[in-house]
Amino acid sequence: MAQSTSDKDKQTPAAQPADSDTELRKAIESSGGSETQIIVNLENYLQKFPKSEHRQEIEGEVYKLAVKLRDRNRVISYAEKLVVANEGNIDALTNLVTSLRERKGPDDLNVAITYANQLVRQFEGIISSSIKPRRISAAQWEERKQQGIASVYLLRGRVHADLGNDEKAKADLTKSFDSARMAGAALVLGELAEKRKATDEAIEFYSKGFVIALVTNEEIDLKATRQKLSQLQATKTGSEAGLGDRLLKTYDAFVKERDERLAKMEQPNINENASNALGFKLTKLDGSKLDLATLSGKIIVMNFWATWCGPCLTEMPLFEKTMAKYKDDKSVVFLAVTTDEDRDSVAPFLKQHKFNLPVVYADYLNDFFSISSIPTTIILDRKGEVAFRQAGYNPRTDFVAELSERIEEAKKKRTE
Repeated sequence: MAQSTSDKDKQTPAAQPADSDTELRKAIESSGGSETQIIVNLENYLQKFPKSEHRQEIEGEVYKLAVKLRDRNRVISYAEKLVVANEGNIDALTNLVTSLRERKGPDDLNVAITYANQLVRQFEGIISSSIKPRRISAAQWEERKQQGIASVYLLRGRVHADLGNDEKAKADLTKSFDSARMAGAALVLGELAEKRKATDEAIEFYSKGFVIALVTNEEIDLKATRQKLSQLQATKTGSEAGLGDRLLKTYDAFVKERDERLAKMEQPNINENASNALGFKLTKLDGSKLDLATLSGKIIVMNFWATWCGPCLTEMPLFEKTMAKYKDDKSVVFLAVTTDEDRDSVAPFLKQHKFNLPVVYADYLNDFFSISSIPTTIILDRKGEVAFRQAGYNPRTDFVAELSERIEEAKKKRTE
């Protein structure tokens, strides 16, 4: 029986192109593992299926491959697409500005400064609204933010310098260098000073850039910077005399400033010379010290935890229950050892959850025990040796019963 025209029209699947997901799979598999060929195949796929539901995902993948292969033109093209889709894409904006600066095509710098303005605006917006992660201290979080600010202002400052906007460049680069000591900002500030014939200022910034790069391994052309310093010193004094002393003073000043900054971010290791667990002194919430040596001869039950640890929140009430069982046993001591870097978050956390625990800060005891996951429970016997250790929380066991059993075993151990 002959089919009608209307019946043939209903058979649309046979008349349509092959399934786009199948084509996408073929495009990837037929590349033979070549990243360059993957790009070509994915671009051909997008030409064939311009309305693919995977388009944004594919463009993001091509962008990543282009960055890896240093395909500048494609980086620019696909970074612009990503920024259109998400104007707060900091990575795409950064690579877009950097690539436009490097390409130096007609009007590239003018386009670059537009995106650089957007980069600074978006980054500052993100920073102002972001919340500090629980795992890091307030000082560490501030350091991260300042490093980010320094990077985006350095990039925009470089574009301004390329365009000859010296005053705007100096303002951006000064903000960058004040936020974080980066060699790149120091060198461009040196170039601007040299351009203004401010020789002493140029020597100062070139010296700082040279020293910072040596100490931090930030990549700069050390040989060219060294030659520049030599030329400027000779211009100023007629020889290189005094340049070595100036570099040493710059080095000493930078190292001192860096060490002071790091001291604010890291708690001093008061247990640096401890050779065993009982040699540790731990800090209590009120700032006083607990000398573990005073607990020698007792069973010490330690639960390592942190405010950001979900399983810890489940286990801590059970740790409290175990403590309650032994409240009259003076031979057993319990310690809730927090590994939080951000010490300011601990007391509010305990208050919020109404925990009544003998909390002490780890003070590197977690490093001594090589603790790689939390919660971790450790029982020390009367000699201060590990009698039991359990990493992680196991919801399939009775925590109180098992920990109690392990405590009893530790109590029965001979001390000879």
